[in-house]
Amino acid sequence: NFGDLVRAQEQIASGKRILRPSDDPVGAAQAAALRGKLAAQDRYREAIESGRNRLDTASAALQDTSTLLAEARALTLEGMNGVLSQKDRDLIAGQLDLIRLELIDISNRQLGQRYLFGGTATGSAPFASATVGGRQTVVYTGNGEQQDLVVGKGTVLGANLPGSEIFARVNRTGTEFGGLTGAAAGTSPDLGTGYDYLELRHDGTSATFTSGVALASGGALDTILGAHSLVIDAAAGTVQLDGGAPVALPAPGDPDVADFVVRNAEGAEVHLDFTAFNGTSETVALAGAGSISLDGTNWTALDFVATDLELTDPATGAVVHVDTTGIHRAGSELIVFGGAINVFDDLQAIAETLRKPDGVAPAELGARLGILLGELDRSHDDVISGMGVLGSRSSRLTSMDEALEESDTMLRTLLSNVEDVDFDEVVLDMTRAEQTLQLTQAAGARLLQTSLLNFIR
Repeated sequence: NFGDLVRAQEQIASGKRILRPSDDPVGAAQAAALRGKLAAQDRYREAIESGRNRLDTASAALQDTSTLLAEARALTLEGMNGVLSQKDRDLIAGQLDLIRLELIDISNRQLGQRYLFGGTATGSAPFASATVGGRQTVVYTGNGEQQDLVVGKGTVLGANLPGSEIFARVNRTGTEFGGLTGAAAGTSPDLGTGYDYLELRHDGTSATFTSGVALASGGALDTILGAHSLVIDAAAGTVQLDGGAPVALPAPGDPDVADFVVRNAEGAEVHLDFTAFNGTSETVALAGAGSISLDGTNWTALDFVATDLELTDPATGAVVHVDTTGIHRAGSELIVFGGAINVFDDLQAIAETLRKPDGVAPAELGARLGILLGELDRSHDDVISGMGVLGSRSSRLTSMDEALEESDTMLRTLLSNVEDVDFDEVVLDMTRAEQTLQLTQAAGARLLQTSLLNFIR
């Protein structure tokens, strides 16, 4: 009876019906199994919470990226306005530089001590500035792997997206040329990433004049390449290069009579010396010899008939195939490896173009900026796609967490049914045991009662 009373008191104090396996071996085994399931679900819910934090933080970073890219697009369109001064374009380029730096910071964002966009390489910044082939670029130092979370029995979900899929995704669309020099893509596939500049050099001009006109400085100052036509119209008092606008002939005393510049519609120049001009009209065939280079060191002579001239840049490993048949002027030709330029280099190229490197005229900015703007839109699409993926994963984790919470409630109810005590019943048992014990003790006291008379007898 005392044992029954103690057991009832223990059950009331602990709230548990099974205090040791021997109390109910079957119930104890069921309770252990249920606790194992609850522990597993707790681990899943911890993984879900951790993954959701990472996904939501990364999604917020991409939202910031999307806002910055929209601003960069607006600035690029503004820079394409032909009425802007060079000072205005320089200011826009400066704003794009700041956006680029901010995007680099976002791409290297951390949660705690772990980088969000490095794949599984979370211990170091995934995007870093580097100099490749003498040009500043941003390289991805992470990997393309995904951080997988076990969020249920047999259920694995990615908790991130590698930065290479968001900020530097490669989906080649072909090499694009800025259109400055007339160089075009060849027939063979190219190899390279980002953007580069194709250098076209004027090596000399050949022409035969009968009007006393000569090439200034022997043609060393010209930029024409390939075949051109010069028309000197003495009656109209004009000179015209190809289909360019006619220009009034210089007077003998003009300061530029010995170095008179005539341009065609594409901006190619020929420098003429009118010092000995005899006043006669003539049409002159001009031929500009030149060379082409991708790395600025190794030059290949142009024959203007090659449709698939291969050029390489040993420093970057880039290989470009050029159709030379349409080349008409010297200059620095922007080439963009379509679908293979990261968003940081794209913004850098836009800023460089707005600053008018190598004397690119405002009228020639449109073609270059149009190519780069297309790549910027592609990068923005990648960011929006990444936001969608991360958002859907976060939503799925939320749904799984809610399902686990419902399952957790059910399992705890089952566990309570197995091992928790029925307080009404155990209080009644305890009262009954206590009363029985008191009666037993009283009866025993009477049966065992002794006095000095018992010993005297």
